[in-house]
Amino acid sequence: MKNKLEQIKLFFKDNLIIKNDNNKLRDSLNIEDAEILFNIGLPNSTELDFKFSKEINYLNNKELILDDSESRKIIYSITTKQVYLFFPSNKKKTILNVGLFQFLFSIYYYEFFLNNWKNDKENRSHYFNDFEQKMNKLNNNYQSLDYYWEAIIEELSPI
Repeated sequence: MKNKLEQIKLFFKDNLIIKNDNNKLRDSLNIEDAEILFNIGLPNSTELDFKFSKEINYLNNKELILDDSESRKIIYSITTKQVYLFFPSNKKKTILNVGLFQFLFSIYYYEFFLNNWKNDKENRSHYFNDFEQKMNKLNNNYQSLDYYWEAIIEELSPI
């Protein structure tokens, strides 16, 4: 796990937002989740419109708001280990990933793919195939995640 998280740090550099340390929250998380939130951070993504803050905000005692925009929130359920989008206007919930590790690496694979895809137009299909394989492996059948990542993959497909 350490080597993979080091990849994240090298790729995103200063774009990782580390949550302000909070002993109460740290005690309710597993070691991996605490490492991601308090030592590695979550990467802001212009492409995905994810903007994280350092503050710790709770939706309730068992859910942590990771990103709070006007139109939607990204929430991590400490109990179910799900990261999901919540749309207050219609109360719709869309699961993004199971766990912060999957969430972090889904963003990483997406951003890594886009970076390579934009810079090497001749090998776009290769980068897309690599991205799709990594997402499938990471999410163990991403189609089950309310189609969020599947929709992105379909949108990017060169076919």
